[in-house]
Amino acid sequence: MPSRALSGPLLEVTLSRDPATTFDHRYSSRMLSADDLAIFLEVARRGRLTEAAKHLGINHTTVGRHISRLERAVGQRLFLREPAGWVLSEPGLRLLSHAESVEAAVRAAREDCLETGEHLTGSVRAITPEGLGAYLLTPGLARMRERFSGINVEVVTANRHASLTTREFDIAITIEKPQARAVDVRLLARYELRLYGAPSYLNSRAAVSSVEDLSDHDFIWYVDEALGVETYETLHHMVPGVEPCIQSNNITAQIRAAQEGLGLAYLPTYIGDRLPGLERLEGFDSASPRSYWMIAPRNLSRLARIRALTSVIEQLVHETEGLAHAG
Repeated sequence: MPSRALSGPLLEVTLSRDPATTFDHRYSSRMLSADDLAIFLEVARRGRLTEAAKHLGINHTTVGRHISRLERAVGQRLFLREPAGWVLSEPGLRLLSHAESVEAAVRAAREDCLETGEHLTGSVRAITPEGLGAYLLTPGLARMRERFSGINVEVVTANRHASLTTREFDIAITIEKPQARAVDVRLLARYELRLYGAPSYLNSRAAVSSVEDLSDHDFIWYVDEALGVETYETLHHMVPGVEPCIQSNNITAQIRAAQEGLGLAYLPTYIGDRLPGLERLEGFDSASPRSYWMIAPRNLSRLARIRALTSVIEQLVHETEGLAHAG
């Protein structure tokens, strides 16, 4: 819930004077209050005064008064009152990023000053590639719970991140370097993909000493829509013309298929080297270097709970064989 504990002048903004959305220009340079901006954010997120009021625990007429006061202060209409709900006007859209920055600053100040260490509360949503989320982050959350028991962590696995918006996550780990704006981006770790197969499968095929020897092998890989183009082409670059016999959008399904002797799976070494029933293909260098990137919305990266999960992730990476920490 946006903070309503602070009030008073915090931010001065000047918006363009569009005749279609202007009330009275005498008010266009007034100072704005954190209370008004917090309520503005709730209405923008929920689209209706009644829904915003319910979430904030106040009367909807009070919400309306705050919005009216804010619109008088900036001298422009911030919402278009439509039958389907309240929709942000162009000036409202521009004010939105400022209001989110104020909200983030208030949260960061509260967490740094009042809620530190074991007293941190709230939730953090982390979007990660499926392999990292299932085989490293989720098992490692016991450490997070021990250190920060008041923080709830949501782990969402996704291998494609090009279409992510900063409102969908607090932390995201991506396979390819993201191009998103208004985020802090840094290289988290480097790792390698290598070929793995069940002993029964490897013993049934001739030894491999070159790329040409792979033509007689069966491969397990992703369906094309499961990955970005660059990552999806990794196997095809190593084995030109390959047509996997089994494809899945799920790395766990690929692992199970490989363990059952159905073919070779191309897996991160920090996962493949620890799995029972699989052996790394030797005699041929199948390594493909890859990277993980960690990003956080710039207006959230200072929050203590975001930094807490970030530190746990970095520690897990540092301690995991097969992951080269970039820090």
